[in-house]
Amino acid sequence: MKFLVFISLLVSGWYILRWLQQFENGRRLNRERGAGRRNGTQPRRMMRTTDTILCKRCGTYVPSDFPTACDRGDCPFPGIG
Repeated sequence: MKFLVFISLLVSGWYILRWLQQFENGRRLNRERGAGRRNGTQPRRMMRTTDTILCKRCGTYVPSDFPTACDRGDCPFPGIG
């Protein structure tokens, strides 16, 4: 009887160690991928960047691929619509 209890303890301990290793490997992979949450927030997404150009009239920067007019009447960029 003692032998069966000893074997069952060894087997259950082995399964617990395997489960803990899998859990730790999953946490390590999340850290390496950067998918871990920071301070309860969602992971940061990569944002698309675009080049900008300086408006000669008002001094603000506008996107170079689709420049839009500001509120000034003498803005050199075309308005929308």
